Amino acid sequence: MKITNVQAICLKYPYERPIADGCTPCYARSAVLVRVETDTQLYGLGEAATFGGNLDAMKVIVERQLAPLLVGEDPLDIERLWNKLVWNNWSAGRRGMVMGGISGIDIALWDLLGKAAGMPLYRLLGANAHRVQGYASAGFYAPGKEAGDLERELEGYCAMGFSDFKMKIGRVRGMISSPLRYMKGGDWAYSYEQDAARIAAARRVIGPGARLMVDMNCTWDPDAVVAGEQMFREYGVYWVEEPTRSDDVRSYARIAASLKSTLVAGIESEQGLARYSELVEMGALDVVQANLGWAGGITEARRIAALALAHGKMFTPHTFFSAVLNAANVHFSASLSNVPFIECELNPNPLRTDLLKRNLEMDEHMCFILPQGPGLGIEVDWEKAEQYIYKT
Repeated sequence: MKITNVQAICLKYPYERPIADGCTPCYARSAVLVRVETDTQLYGLGEAATFGGNLDAMKVIVERQLAPLLVGEDPLDIERLWNKLVWNNWSAGRRGMVMGGISGIDIALWDLLGKAAGMPLYRLLGANAHRVQGYASAGFYAPGKEAGDLERELEGYCAMGFSDFKMKIGRVRGMISSPLRYMKGGDWAYSYEQDAARIAAARRVIGPGARLMVDMNCTWDPDAVVAGEQMFREYGVYWVEEPTRSDDVRSYARIAASLKSTLVAGIESEQGLARYSELVEMGALDVVQANLGWAGGITEARRIAALALAHGKMFTPHTFFSAVLNAANVHFSASLSNVPFIECELNPNPLRTDLLKRNLEMDEHMCFILPQGPGLGIEVDWEKAEQYIYKT
């Protein structure tokens, strides 16, 4: 079997009303699917995360910079091909969108391997579980959205059966080092007291026994995070995610050492084993959250998850993209022993909910049930996908 073509398929769904995390407004949802075709009827499907990067740029990277290195190769040589892609882009590609493109290709190669073997990917990786617990990840900001709206949103997730929840905080005026003043829509912000009220509202709805996580998206000053421990303890915050700028490793280490009852989680925007090794070995993280479509694909994420395990850390992958990356996360997580639960993002997004002929199933406890088809075990409805094709 030989690779004959590598294609990047760019999808986009615009929002009528934007949502926002602690730092960045989101006016549309997008995805870059990566399809690796062979000289057989088999093909592999992956997804490259962009984190707001230009879709055209990712398409060029995948199809013009990376694909020529793969055509004619045996797609089952995944480790060798990962290294070939990385080393031929060493100066320009260890970080950023090139590594994102490599990640999407790598996921597609693992999907293809599962199809060639006739096995679900999680079994091929070494199954640890047949179901993966999901936690409700939403609670975003939106224009006109008040604490009462957040309460109703969370009540809906409770009714669905979720027992663990994550919400956004951090879009706060007055933080000295906050990047909000540089961001599009950065004047759309709240007071510290309003954010505290949102956390209190969430705790009232979900009750005292449920886990509550908060995600700041790099917006709080390190001193403010440390000083916030009393509030975190009062409302039983299980972890703070990306509390301050993600390249400030010393501050992460100080925060993790200072917070006695709350864990520090991250960092979704980081890439590569070397960077996560620095974060873990400096004691900067309690929970490791690499993104498979950005951090280096399944090949590199296996190393990152093993690093976390060796240091007694939880691993729970970040996901905020389409159904394809969501499926990869579920398979990958089911193969690991240090994944307590994974993110189940619940904002409206047809690229996650309407893209497949059959969506991933969840049980009454909101656990993902592993698909048993070969590879990722999913099938994209390409006719539906056509309506979301991004055209320049």
